[in-house]
Amino acid sequence: MLIDGRQLAAGTTLQADICIVGTGMGAISAAHPLVRAGRDVLFIETGPMTASRRDPPSVRIESVGRPFGIATSRGLEVGGGTAFWHGVCAPLDDEDFRARAWIAHSGWAITRADLDPWYALALDFLCGGQDMPQDTAGHHGGMAHGMGNMLASKAYRYRSPPFRGKPILREWCRDGKARCVYNSTALQLRQRHGGTQGLAGSVLVGSGAQRFEVRANRFVIAAGALETPRLLLNSLGRHGMAQPPSWWLGRNLIDHPAGYLSQVTFRQPLAARPKAHASAGKEDVQVFPGLMLRREFQQTHRLPNHAVFIRKGINRRPVPNKAVMSFLGVRGPRDIGLSHVALLVRHPYILWRIAHQKLPLDLRSHHGDLFFMTEQLPNPDSQVSLSEHERDRYGMPIARVHWQLSRQDIEMFTQYHELLMDGFRGHGDVSGCRADPMTGWRDTCASAAHHLGTARMATTPQHGVVDPDLKVFGFENVWVSDGSVFPTAGSVNPSLTICALGHRLGSHLTALR
Repeated sequence: MLIDGRQLAAGTTLQADICIVGTGMGAISAAHPLVRAGRDVLFIETGPMTASRRDPPSVRIESVGRPFGIATSRGLEVGGGTAFWHGVCAPLDDEDFRARAWIAHSGWAITRADLDPWYALALDFLCGGQDMPQDTAGHHGGMAHGMGNMLASKAYRYRSPPFRGKPILREWCRDGKARCVYNSTALQLRQRHGGTQGLAGSVLVGSGAQRFEVRANRFVIAAGALETPRLLLNSLGRHGMAQPPSWWLGRNLIDHPAGYLSQVTFRQPLAARPKAHASAGKEDVQVFPGLMLRREFQQTHRLPNHAVFIRKGINRRPVPNKAVMSFLGVRGPRDIGLSHVALLVRHPYILWRIAHQKLPLDLRSHHGDLFFMTEQLPNPDSQVSLSEHERDRYGMPIARVHWQLSRQDIEMFTQYHELLMDGFRGHGDVSGCRADPMTGWRDTCASAAHHLGTARMATTPQHGVVDPDLKVFGFENVWVSDGSVFPTAGSVNPSLTICALGHRLGSHLTALR
């Protein structure tokens, strides 16, 4: 059943076995095993069925840090971030889970091996098949050869059209397998009446001009790395809920600072991107490579796990990075504003890039623009807290977002970029390189819409917010299922990992009685 929360009477109380706050990747993934097991699941979604740029966002933030630099970084509608997800799937590397001596606060409470079975399930869930070719040398994966022990090629998968959570959720609701209350913002977890401290009994929800309550046995917070800490911070220390909160709650807001910088010119034109089919009758799945730092190279040079992609360039000129990145997260005409139209007129490169990515054009070019997706270092000073001044319409503090890059982030990327360009200059397939000034990266790199880290996983509350099973420390019946549980970011798109963790959590909850 789909329910517009604005139509509920004030003071309504809804009952469920499991209440999931959010409808994005982490929410849908955690719910999948629960729905299949016939459990009573109720979703709470802050946004409408479909969001429009003309409508004000359903939840606001007070941004006091570095701007994200993109059109949309959150999916505030039914389906959450899956509504504008590009569909790129790749797992984190073994190294991402390890504690690295040169990166403070690194190391996960689980290993890559722990997650491997769930990665396989997530890949099938998102890409509709695992029988995909691994060979990526046909595009630029072969560039890893001739670079010594520096780079390795990593296969990324992209299903066209991408997975969307909204149709699945609609189907569950239509078939009576789940309920979803939309246009409804979770405000605060409240203690169960007569229950022990840390046992949540309900969540207070605001919708339209009124409030209502959802009572449940268990709660899964999947609101994203900006809103999950806001909800928990507004809940902790009130009504006898667990206190004090973990020092880490809201801290460590990390992302994948991304953008174009520099160019490589090849002796032979870049080959077309390979395409493969998952199986007959299913959607197309493209396989393309990213170039990752080898573990040994990271250790020797004490570097994060950055990734670089070589994309065909239109000419020798630098990419207008700030303008291009402002289009990241644009879901279609509904997100295009006058500022975007002006950028399209000023920068033909953007139209060329869109045509190259969206149309089956076999464009030839010797120029390879370098697109970087970098690993941001764990940073307790980059954080989400509660605003001291701004309140929502229900009188609750909104999220105060202070995203920042550290000096070490810039210094380590500078070192990596210099080593990478030296490697390209010595490569036999390369006829020339253009290394752009690092000020261009520092000033124009943007969020990849991958907000992570603000409820990080750890073995103790001294080191994180949730335990290895994603249960919030200090709570008996509250879990988190979104990117906020990442202790470190790696440099691959996080959706596959969020999906794997969500299915792992959903299976864990299914086993509980």
